[in-house]
Amino acid sequence: MALGQRLASAWRRVDGCRMDVPRGRRGVGDSPLGRGEQAGFLTMAGVKRLGLIGHPVGHSQSPRLFADRFERLGRHDVTYETFDLPDISNFPAWSQAHPDVVGLNVTVPHKSAVLPYLHGLGTEAEQIGAVNTLVRTPEGWVGHNTDAWGFRRSIQPFLKNTHERALVLGTGGSAAAIIWALRDVGIDVVAVSRSGRSSDGRLHAGAPVVGYDELNPALIQHHLLVVHCTPVGMFPSTEDMVAFPTSHLGAGHLVVDLVYSPPQTRLLREAQAQGAVVLNGQDMLRLQADKAWEIWVEAGV
Repeated sequence: MALGQRLASAWRRVDGCRMDVPRGRRGVGDSPLGRGEQAGFLTMAGVKRLGLIGHPVGHSQSPRLFADRFERLGRHDVTYETFDLPDISNFPAWSQAHPDVVGLNVTVPHKSAVLPYLHGLGTEAEQIGAVNTLVRTPEGWVGHNTDAWGFRRSIQPFLKNTHERALVLGTGGSAAAIIWALRDVGIDVVAVSRSGRSSDGRLHAGAPVVGYDELNPALIQHHLLVVHCTPVGMFPSTEDMVAFPTSHLGAGHLVVDLVYSPPQTRLLREAQAQGAVVLNGQDMLRLQADKAWEIWVEAGV
């Protein structure tokens, strides 16, 4: 089956399924997410607080993104703010200190590290091993992954049948979601890590891991899709770049950088100079936020 047909099948499958169901535990009432009238605290009078945890979080565009959404929807009963949490082991104490926060986004470096502190996981989150959206239920936090959904939607218009193989730069929680999304539509993936070595036989999210020093011209020409999934190059360190040899890129490559601030990272600038098609993370940010909002609304926000 051609890549385009596999993609179309995947979009239908994702749109047609109930996206996130907590693993192995019963949710609130008859909904695994806990609907508002069942989850009580989500429908209390007053403001419902949403937010973002990670470290750092000062660069995030999510507060503005959600503020614009609340204004459009007339939802003056909801707020969204950032919470800088350097050490994820402090999450239980933070949660107890913020009982009125009913939903969270999770950013680097906590997308995988937060898992031990959650009551349950949605289907895709469990398969991926990382979360970026949390819902508070009476039993505890339930984690979901909307990164994979947002990424697939953002990249769909740019994929061609030649993009059968991908290099994913990074081995964190964001990379796990991207690898899962690509493999789900039949794209072969190799992950690239600073500490990677092909001879180790290491896997990340099911993909073999190699080091940056193993990226030779033949390997890069064989993988016409490149996705950067680390925070390197993010504001304010905008001239930083992972050790990817952009001189081996060409007109057949599609290079995606999940970083959205700045809009054009050094990696994208150098890739574009080599003739590659480039895409930043702005559309993915918006789309994963759309899906996160759907989950929160279903939970009663």
